[in-house]
Amino acid sequence: MGVIAAEDGTDAAPRLSCKDLARWIDAKFGGVPAEAARPVVDDATFLRRASLDLLGSIPSISTTRDFLADETDYKRDLFVEGVLGVAGQKSRLTDRNAEHMARVWRRILVPGNGPSAMMATRLDPWLKTQFAANVSYDKLARTLVLARQETPSAESATPVGTVPAEGPLLLYEAVGATPENLANSFSQTFLGVRIGCAQCHDHPFAEWKQQDFWGMAAFFAGHSRGPMGEWTEVKVTKIINPANSTEYSARFLWGESPDFQGDKLPRAVFADWLTSPANPNFSATAVNRIWQYLCGRGLTDAVEDLDTDSPDERAVLYELAELFEQQGYDVRWLMAGICESQTYQRACVSQSLDSEPLPPGARPVKTLLPEQVFDSLEQAMALPVSKVDDSPRYNGQMGELITRWNETVGSTPEDFRGGVPQTLLLMNGQLVAKATDLKESRTLRAVVEAPFLDTEEKLDTLYLAAFTRLPKAEERDFLLQHVRSHADVNAQKEAFGEIFWGLLNSPEFVLTR
Repeated sequence: MGVIAAEDGTDAAPRLSCKDLARWIDAKFGGVPAEAARPVVDDATFLRRASLDLLGSIPSISTTRDFLADETDYKRDLFVEGVLGVAGQKSRLTDRNAEHMARVWRRILVPGNGPSAMMATRLDPWLKTQFAANVSYDKLARTLVLARQETPSAESATPVGTVPAEGPLLLYEAVGATPENLANSFSQTFLGVRIGCAQCHDHPFAEWKQQDFWGMAAFFAGHSRGPMGEWTEVKVTKIINPANSTEYSARFLWGESPDFQGDKLPRAVFADWLTSPANPNFSATAVNRIWQYLCGRGLTDAVEDLDTDSPDERAVLYELAELFEQQGYDVRWLMAGICESQTYQRACVSQSLDSEPLPPGARPVKTLLPEQVFDSLEQAMALPVSKVDDSPRYNGQMGELITRWNETVGSTPEDFRGGVPQTLLLMNGQLVAKATDLKESRTLRAVVEAPFLDTEEKLDTLYLAAFTRLPKAEERDFLLQHVRSHADVNAQKEAFGEIFWGLLNSPEFVLTR
């Protein structure tokens, strides 16, 4: 392991490789109960899982065949690190990863099923630039809070000025740029606590009081939009609750009083406190959110109710958060270490409604985000991607699918609310209807008309296209019998169309195992 040099020239925390982190994670979860210690998944399942998590789409048929045929040691690690570009390399895959992570984080900042979801999509280009440059998580948070991009001097990394950051200003608009909304949003996103209930009364189930909520809101009281649309800020450290005319002074959660010395504006003081190593909830919430996204659930029961978990429940989370902080809040490093661990690569545990909660380290089945559903349909069906070819990305079909699918998105990755809306959308939608049309479906036509593929190989190819796996023995026997029951060649082609339609409409297509 290398060593990170501290600012004073002394040795700081040891530099852990992604594989070091993976081993650390597996050591922590090596003693999980038997029901959680499931075997590591096969290569096909891993590839589909990692592709969806890191790239936002299922892999292509050729990528799957190449990966399954590859006998190289550590090919899973090589895939993860290649996509994330942890060694600094840039490629088409790292660009796709940045684009996908921008969408994931935008949904964390502004829920996709909320009233401002469409406005929030304008955040994506700015967020993509941050993930493409692997901006440290603390700097990303500071910029979002300040809505200004800090610029370092030429001689040092010390910020000497700021410039407007259009992306974060869009976030302000999307959450509703009132002090109350901003305090609630930033506390929930970056600290894992929901203080909104304390806006009107003391929180009934947590420790938060009205003075906690309004004390946080006061940091944003001086930030407003002028008559010409310009954003301005003055040094205001108090705020009045319009409901009862009570005045509150700015104060941090947990009762700490801020220091407003000099000309530093309240939002900058708040950003310093938020991202300080002395604020353990900041790094812990970041780690918890990334773990929840990749593994289906956080390291604590509720990512946004961190204050309600006991110290014992938060122990491993805080240890991992400390490592994350020591490695410079490097999101790529954290994601690579998680994905390379056997904990991430374990088989999923299926649950019924009356099942006991899964123990730490167990992995539930995850549902896809709307953008992942569309991108995976686009990949499986080989849809056109250019405007001149009437791509669904430009003719309104993508927007319709994502808007409708947002209705099924739950509060966590394991919260699947598909059912009837999903079924009707896919069964009756234009996109999947084309999957069974031999004139329209590029994938289906290429498969059924391929002279070098026999009937069994055609079935295999459709399964690889939709599920990133080969059919199971019972699936193969049943479906081959169905196809061969048709003597006419054209009827057999139609039978393959029915099979492909069924694969795309199945729950397996919209879930990650």
